[in-house]
Amino acid sequence: MLKKAVTYCRVSSKEQEKEGFSIPAQQKLLREYADKNGIAIVREFADAETAKSTGREQFGEMVEFLTKSEVRVIFVEKTDRLYRNFRDYVTLDDLDVEIHLVKESEVLSKDSKSHQKFIHGIKVLMAKNFIDNLSEEVKKGLYEKAASGEYPGQAPTGYLNDRKQHIMVIDPERAPLVKQMYELYATGEYTLDAVHEWAKNIGLWSKYGKPLSRGNCERILKNPVYYGDFCYGGKMYRGIHEKIVSKELWDKVQAAFRRKHYNDFRRKGDFAFTGLLECCGCGCSVVAEIKKERYIYYHCSRMKKECTHRKNYVREEMLEAQFSSLFASMAMSEGCVNSVVAALKRSYADKNRYRDDETVSIRAKIDTLKVRMDQAYLDKLDGKIDETFWRDHMTQWQSEIETYENRLMALSKSDLPYYENGRRILELAQNASKLYQRATNDEKRKLLKLVLSNCKLNGSTIEYEIRNPFHNFVKWASRPALLRG
Repeated sequence: MLKKAVTYCRVSSKEQEKEGFSIPAQQKLLREYADKNGIAIVREFADAETAKSTGREQFGEMVEFLTKSEVRVIFVEKTDRLYRNFRDYVTLDDLDVEIHLVKESEVLSKDSKSHQKFIHGIKVLMAKNFIDNLSEEVKKGLYEKAASGEYPGQAPTGYLNDRKQHIMVIDPERAPLVKQMYELYATGEYTLDAVHEWAKNIGLWSKYGKPLSRGNCERILKNPVYYGDFCYGGKMYRGIHEKIVSKELWDKVQAAFRRKHYNDFRRKGDFAFTGLLECCGCGCSVVAEIKKERYIYYHCSRMKKECTHRKNYVREEMLEAQFSSLFASMAMSEGCVNSVVAALKRSYADKNRYRDDETVSIRAKIDTLKVRMDQAYLDKLDGKIDETFWRDHMTQWQSEIETYENRLMALSKSDLPYYENGRRILELAQNASKLYQRATNDEKRKLLKLVLSNCKLNGSTIEYEIRNPFHNFVKWASRPALLRG
């Protein structure tokens, strides 16, 4: 019987799909591969969107198709076309499929050597690291915009984004109502619920035509952007946009909030695990308190009948032992670490090739746009096109060039030694137990937040999710056969 397979192709943006070359090129490669190996392609799947998060439509349809059918073979161009996060990797691994990475000349299946699977998992992690780094480089442009006083991102209620001048301007309809909201709350006679109701009745809705929520109203009243400053990336900047309220009025509103919520500002004690855990029963925060002036107990902060865990008190030493055991489980052998470092060096070379190919492609697009602009200018001088047509298209093309140039800048700054970063992560995992034992309470919280997420207290047991790549260190350290290859 003829072997059957599906193909999966992906481009990283809608723009690439419109240009019509990337997905067809991948499909052509995969079809030729299938013909050469005598395998029938029964379905083709393709996505034109970022793979930074899961939820891709065609990827999901492919998983559903493989789940219901007897087909167990996937053709894909290379690793980062199929998945760029470990969750997708685990999803396909659970399906027990055979994956052909055509450009990498590699076939992965349940019969693959454990060392081959291990190195492949490392490539998946480093692919995600590469994308995250590119994202960070693009964000640097937004930080530079903020430093010059320009508000980065979508304009808040009361302002509009001027797309042509790339600045934030006053919304003539909503700005006066935002100022009136400030004036009402500053009197101290209106609660937040009352202001919310007023905004709904007066017609102060969002720019999307929906009523503001109570939380929206609170954010408006606490946002410094309305008196001229704004916060971006945890830092305050002086904006160049027009003010809606004075600094004096904004300060009065903040004083009104402090008067109404004074009891919420009482300082808590410095305990090791405060702010880390939630109650498994009701989702409220788990807090700590000292009993008999020496014993620290943790319990649900919702001390009411609605929570079944309200009477559950856990000694800090019990939690400490569980966290210590976790860090001890991450350590891997020196031989394994050396093997991974070698794989990361090879992966780094792959990323350099990807960066160089992308750079050549983007520069070609920029050159094409500049040729179009020069030709359009000559056509305008010759009277072939009118002034409006020329101006509109020049603005569009210039915007596209700026986008491509930002991408080039991100690529040029993404030349990081990935194998060095990976080696440091491995060393952190190796030494995590010692670091944790010597850490202060504040340092312990930071280390736990780096490694864990969604921590919950269920009785006396801590339930948590281990972030990548630390999740894999625990997994690999517990399976020696996987590390021997």
